[in-house]
Amino acid sequence: MYFSKHNEKTVYINHYSGLLEVEGEGALCKEDAEAWPTSDRNWQSEYNVLCVKEGITGLCEGYLESFPKIGCLILSRTVGFIDTSPELDKRLCKNKVLIRGEYDTYAEEFAREKGLKFLHCDIHLADDDIEIAHEHDIITLRFHEKGAPDIHYNCFTPGSSAGSYGGGEYCRELPKDFYAGCSIEQFADNFPERLREQLLGNEMLRRFLTAANKRIK
Repeated sequence: MYFSKHNEKTVYINHYSGLLEVEGEGALCKEDAEAWPTSDRNWQSEYNVLCVKEGITGLCEGYLESFPKIGCLILSRTVGFIDTSPELDKRLCKNKVLIRGEYDTYAEEFAREKGLKFLHCDIHLADDDIEIAHEHDIITLRFHEKGAPDIHYNCFTPGSSAGSYGGGEYCRELPKDFYAGCSIEQFADNFPERLREQLLGNEMLRRFLTAANKRIK
């Protein structure tokens, strides 16, 4: 985890997978990309996916330039603007940067304006606690550039000894048009009853199903 030297409310959560999440409030400026504790002046080059979380309203000129290796930019629905330069626009196109976010938000508008590919962001559906197995599952609806969408289960269980953890991951592939004519109630019918309240209260899922069905020709 890194903290911006410029704004204490700007926090970076780093993942070994190449994903970097940034949390904060308001617009991020160029100076927000300078962080601590890190001894590497070019630490931003270690990441190829930048996820801008809810609460951040925009990216000011110079901010994205600080992340030269980004191949995928994930924007929350609170992001309303990104200031770019002609040089950055060229780099985004040259690197074929994928823009991800929700339908009918600035993320999709930005991709269209810059001639970049857009893909709906993954949707965290629910957390499932299976008490009889002492298991905790994180369930996510995932979308892929190539291939069908799927439901991903990240399962956590107690290990064979004290202080250790087990578990695993598995996926359930979906038809590409799984959302066609599907209400959130019908979608929830595919899961155990214990998850129904979480699913019906999932506003991102509800927005996706509504928007995706409107796009069916």
